[in-house]
Amino acid sequence: MSHPDAAIAALEQEVIALQWTQLDRRHLTYPDIAPIIDELTQHEKLKVTTIGESYLGTPIRRLSLGQGPLIILAWTQMHGDEPTATAAVLDWLRLLLERSPGSLPTDWHELITLHVIPMLNPDGAAQEIRQNGQGIDINRDALVQQTPEGRLLWQQVQRLQPTVAFNLHDQNPYYAVGDSAEPATIAFLAPAYHPDKHVDSARLQAKQLIAHMRHILSHWLPQGIARYDDSYSARSFGDRIAGAGASTILIESGAHRDDPHRQVARRLNVIALQVALEAVLSGAHRDTTLADYYGIPGNTADGFCDIKLCQITLNDGTHEPFQTDICLCLAKGSETLEVDFIGDARGVHGFVEHDARELTLPGLVRIGDDAAALLQRLGLRGEHGNW
Repeated sequence: MSHPDAAIAALEQEVIALQWTQLDRRHLTYPDIAPIIDELTQHEKLKVTTIGESYLGTPIRRLSLGQGPLIILAWTQMHGDEPTATAAVLDWLRLLLERSPGSLPTDWHELITLHVIPMLNPDGAAQEIRQNGQGIDINRDALVQQTPEGRLLWQQVQRLQPTVAFNLHDQNPYYAVGDSAEPATIAFLAPAYHPDKHVDSARLQAKQLIAHMRHILSHWLPQGIARYDDSYSARSFGDRIAGAGASTILIESGAHRDDPHRQVARRLNVIALQVALEAVLSGAHRDTTLADYYGIPGNTADGFCDIKLCQITLNDGTHEPFQTDICLCLAKGSETLEVDFIGDARGVHGFVEHDARELTLPGLVRIGDDAAALLQRLGLRGEHGNW
């Protein structure tokens, strides 16, 4: 269903039409995006700068558009196994270069400079792991800066002095919106820059921009948008960059039912980023309040599993049989289902749920057991709805 705002509806159609189809994949590595970056460099309005190298020597490039005083900086795949926003920012740049949506002022290039660092952690992407080539989580390296990737990001923040900074990530598929049965497809945060969680003008703007983006995206995700807790983390880059004076916005892409490559989150990332860019220019976000921001439900960890077996009876032949829930999840970086939880799983929702009250399993199961044999013994299918 089209968005009721004609301009947003038109934006969605342009985003869909201009997506890089070759990036509709479960995971992305540097060789996947390098040809696209090379193609984008053919546009005379886009400047591509190699800002340094990863620990293992892969170039890290910054793509820049515009020459205005309002500086927007966005970076993706700081965690190597979180690729959704990498595809999204490349879609966004293509949109701005090839269509330049009509809702933007014609002179927007003179008002804003947009800098995008796609795939800050190519070494982690190559191995499909969170950490970089040193085995360090870059997003916990904001203070010590032992990683070349972390040093490069901080150098960019210091040199560019961004007005708005977008810290773009993926979250695991098991987050829920509050205590609902809806997966958190998009989760936001305006990170704190101090343990007391002060709200200065930059952080206020970040919260207002988030509330504005949420308002637009809620057409497609009326129950699927959440907000992270803002506990201060001194060693995390989002918090430190907020402390440097940028309106810092975390966007986490999450699961959506029957969307194995997170293409829903990808599309909505582009729309959210474009809406935010336009709001920075128009001031449309200033109509929102802190109440609008805090009205976004909390982002609940472990609110979902891939398959939930509800009230199955376990009988080891020695003890009294008992009924329990069993939650099955994909092993990290794998297509293998394993047992993740045994017990009372009220409040945990399955992308697929089986009412197992009439089923008895001889023997016990353990956390980490391969679930394929378990499902086969029970005569159940092993489909999982979020991949």
